[in-house]
Amino acid sequence: MNLRENIVNQFNALSPELQRAAEFSLQNSNQLVVQSMRGFAAEAGVKPATLLRLAQRLGFEGWNELKDAFIDDLGLRSDTYGSKAEKLIAKGPQSELYQEVFAAHQTNLAFTQNENQAAMEQAVTLLDAADNVYICGFRASFPIAWSLFYVYRLFNRQVSLIDGLASNIEVFTRELSAKDCVLLTSFAPYSRESLDVLHAAKQAGAQIITITDSPVSPLAQAADCTLLFSTDSPSFFPSVVSGMGIAECLMAMLVARHGRDAVNKIENAERYLIDSGAYVVPGKSWK
Repeated sequence: MNLRENIVNQFNALSPELQRAAEFSLQNSNQLVVQSMRGFAAEAGVKPATLLRLAQRLGFEGWNELKDAFIDDLGLRSDTYGSKAEKLIAKGPQSELYQEVFAAHQTNLAFTQNENQAAMEQAVTLLDAADNVYICGFRASFPIAWSLFYVYRLFNRQVSLIDGLASNIEVFTRELSAKDCVLLTSFAPYSRESLDVLHAAKQAGAQIITITDSPVSPLAQAADCTLLFSTDSPSFFPSVVSGMGIAECLMAMLVARHGRDAVNKIENAERYLIDSGAYVVPGKSWK
């Protein structure tokens, strides 16, 4: 369990004063890791002793230990992608690494399956009710967003991908309305562009679905529906395998919801892809 999950799990058992300190800490973690306890307490509107009690209630000896945990949670340690890659070299036989990587995939998928059944059904309902759906995910999250967009467009023309090409985000965000749904995916460290889209969606009153790595991530805090996936990996880079699993499950459930109408649209799209030569069919000339 990471730090943010620990705080969420204990939140209801905290006193109102500690809840206020915990909520402010979660929402301002970037500020927390660079300020003194006294300075951060002044910003939060609580006494420094309150922050100390919060740290101890969460199982830390004091404020500095809690700050260190936030630094680790934000990925700000010197344990960079490069240093993690160095550790791979020292792991020993590659056969062991092979087993570790796929074991991590299985664990991540099991976690994702257990966490999301109710939220998945809610996400399907929100997407189905939207006039337009906008999907976005940048950098390492882009494969999840692209998979959602590519498959969704096979049976729904009112789906757009906010890809950031030529800094075009505002081309999409200026169109957002309260009848639309925005589906964002990002994991720590969270992409600035995703947070920009999130802010625009909130301002427009659009429904927001997030696929993210923590129930207290900046995306989850603002979402109407959150789908969670684990990024744990023995490799040097976070894993997106279970995020892709969410995307595939979400699309399958949407088709099941749409029924025969979705099937007809998928058949038409597939026929076009074959007839146009975009798909190469065995036994059929591709020249």
